[in-house]
Amino acid sequence: MKIFVLFDGRGRHIDPTGDPETCPVETNPDRLVSELRAGQERLRAASVDDLIGLCDAAGRAWIQPGNDVARMVGNLAIGFLPLWLRRGNLEPLVAQALRGDRGAIDGFVAQAPASPRHHRAQPRGLLVHWVAGNVPLLGMISVIQGLLTKNANLVKVSRQNAGVLPYFLAALGEIRYRRADGTEISGRLLTDAVRAIYTDHEDAAGTTLSALADVRVAWGGREAVEAIMNLPRRFGTEDIVFGPKTSFVVVGAEKLFGEAEARKAAMLVARDAVALGQRGCNSPHTIFVERGGTLTPEAFAALLGEELGRAARQAPSDVAPQESFQILSWRAEYDIRGQAWYSDGVRWSVFYSDEDRGLATPCYGRTLFVRPVDNVFDVAPLCSINTQTAGLALGDRRLKLAEALTERGVERCPEVGQMSLYEAPWDGMYPMDRMVRWVSA
Repeated sequence: MKIFVLFDGRGRHIDPTGDPETCPVETNPDRLVSELRAGQERLRAASVDDLIGLCDAAGRAWIQPGNDVARMVGNLAIGFLPLWLRRGNLEPLVAQALRGDRGAIDGFVAQAPASPRHHRAQPRGLLVHWVAGNVPLLGMISVIQGLLTKNANLVKVSRQNAGVLPYFLAALGEIRYRRADGTEISGRLLTDAVRAIYTDHEDAAGTTLSALADVRVAWGGREAVEAIMNLPRRFGTEDIVFGPKTSFVVVGAEKLFGEAEARKAAMLVARDAVALGQRGCNSPHTIFVERGGTLTPEAFAALLGEELGRAARQAPSDVAPQESFQILSWRAEYDIRGQAWYSDGVRWSVFYSDEDRGLATPCYGRTLFVRPVDNVFDVAPLCSINTQTAGLALGDRRLKLAEALTERGVERCPEVGQMSLYEAPWDGMYPMDRMVRWVSA
């Protein structure tokens, strides 16, 4: 068994683009787990407000001009991360997950005013995270939730982008937060409860990690997630699974009675498509456009091409060779049987045909398929538990359509432009709620 240690109490052992197999090797996770337990005890002694304060300080620092981490955030197109770390976001997020009172992670709180009964959220213990490599943002979001619930966190990263999470953990460890009483707290309070590792998927380490976990957190495609869930585990281990899903947009006719409003909707759709490199399960691939407006679905597709091109130029991104081949194939097809708008290279593409129906198979590479519908409610039968986010560009019908879509399996129905925001609930749950045990006294 070979465990490559990418980040531990000594700091990070890998560059952001480095090879994980050049890092120090452990053949037994006992040292790592022992260190994590010690770090967790220090977390448990701290207040959740101080933990949020450290995250807020990181969020503030990581948007400062000239900051090295800010440049990395820009290069990875994960500008959402510093905003997500801010106190104004985390305080309600934690409170919402912890039954309305974030203080429940610090100690017992009354179940109701003047009630003799009390409850609290106890950390479950050791969280083992398996993080997908295609969206580096996920690693930090997963770990921060584990830290705010005062758990120890052992993170198994993917070979792809293996050095990204250790980079951000090292930066988090350097953060300083000054409390109102003048006491300064180091980011090491958080990072001492995290270790990042890499193991080959064929190595027996996966079985060992699974057996150690009090909570298994799995992000990734169907094959990867199923392989993790099929590993042996102890009775009582909690599983939090973020598996493969697809997302789409619905544009109502009420947004198509003027070019200015239609262009605004197209701009917001483009923003969602560019965010996360279209790799997130919340990234749109199919754009359903309702007939009946002044602008036709085809005219909206043309506007979307303009706006997607503008957004792609502002946030350049590489396209994998196999995806380039698929994009070129789609372009050839739609040049013949429909309409296609695309860049000179393979930076972005928009495809449309009057005959297209249903959800498109994701192509990635900032590729959008625009499809006409006679009525926005015709989209509901296409949904299932495999559809995660529906970005809605609608008027007064928004909640009614959200009811129809979520009844069929959709998890989120934000307005367009907000699809990429990580919020709670997520995938039908409050993840932090699953990272604690609720006890009473």
